[in-house]
Amino acid sequence: MSTIQQPAAHGAGAALTGASPDAGASAEQLLEAARSIGPLLREHAEHGERERRLPKAVHAALAGAGLQRMLTPRALGGLEVDPVTCARAVEEVAGFDSAAAWALQSGNTGAWWCARLPAEGVAEVFAGGRDLAMAASFHPPHRAVAVPGGYRFSGRGALASTIHDADWLMMSAFVMDGDQPRMAEGGPAVIALVLRASDVEVLDTWHSLGMRGTDSNDVVAHDVFVPASRTFRIAPDFRAAPQFGGPLYRIPAIGSVSVVIAPIALAIARGAITELRELALRKTPFGGTRTLRDRGVVQAALAEAEGILRSARLLFYDTLEATWRRAQGGEPSTLEQKADLLLAGAHAAKSASVVADMMHRLAGTSGVYARSRLERHFRDAQTVRQHGFVGESRLEAVGQVYLGLPSEFGLVAL
Repeated sequence: MSTIQQPAAHGAGAALTGASPDAGASAEQLLEAARSIGPLLREHAEHGERERRLPKAVHAALAGAGLQRMLTPRALGGLEVDPVTCARAVEEVAGFDSAAAWALQSGNTGAWWCARLPAEGVAEVFAGGRDLAMAASFHPPHRAVAVPGGYRFSGRGALASTIHDADWLMMSAFVMDGDQPRMAEGGPAVIALVLRASDVEVLDTWHSLGMRGTDSNDVVAHDVFVPASRTFRIAPDFRAAPQFGGPLYRIPAIGSVSVVIAPIALAIARGAITELRELALRKTPFGGTRTLRDRGVVQAALAEAEGILRSARLLFYDTLEATWRRAQGGEPSTLEQKADLLLAGAHAAKSASVVADMMHRLAGTSGVYARSRLERHFRDAQTVRQHGFVGESRLEAVGQVYLGLPSEFGLVAL
């Protein structure tokens, strides 16, 4: 049974302490650091929505609270916390602003993937300090041509979140031999490349339904040279760089993404339920004589939504805890256990969107106005649901693994 508790209430009067937990800080200290910046995040949330990019003050607050180095190894000045603690901190931040929580991918998911870089590349990427800022656009794989010392890389990728505030960008490519991909065991050779963000062109494409403050624009690389030290093969087996010797870097790759995306979805759904409960106390629907609170259909739907959300949250955290226990014990996750983690994240995102939709419908016309938080919860939940790592098509990939079939989503094996 999971030991994870629901996040503490978001106190509007929480002080901005500026305290940054050190390596070895407890989970509660890290969560308190996340809560302390909550008022600032909420204050700037509308600005992020309007500008489609988080204010500098928000990025500074996240870094100042230590939240951008949760998955950075202690050897590089990071906190190297367990993935469950990381997920709880992300969920806490998302309760104030989902876009601010989304930005935690740049420092955490980015740092986790750096374990696969050669030591020279790790040193270069972290030369600017322990608070990494790395955007990513993993799909589709593009073209990389081997040249002396590295690769020449070209391609256009979508959804490079926080790209205007990132120093680095991770993309993927087929290694090309002429017009054909180079073949490796299991299929074409695919590599990840870490580019300087200044080496790519950013296209203003992020005009979205929800998650508007995430700056998830397209990026284009035009024949950029990337040294071999900033590349790695995307494959299940790898030797971690010396700075990444802890069990955190042995969890499945899907976990490095799930610890950010799934908690955001869960927090959005929780926010939608909270807003509906508050609205139900004061709203009398058109043509009625009773408040929403007194209507049986609302009572039943609210109970159903709680059941959906709590069960999805429990599945996610229980699965993440089991993954972490295996990593601590040096036990590799099997392909089916990796699929379990993929399922937990996809189910969380789908459940959150269902809950947000239920609450939005119960609110009636109150939820159609931009001034309503329910309106944003609805938009954000539907947008997160489409993410490539947690979208409903991932359920098909999980089922393929469970049935002993080759999975069309190759990243589940990493």
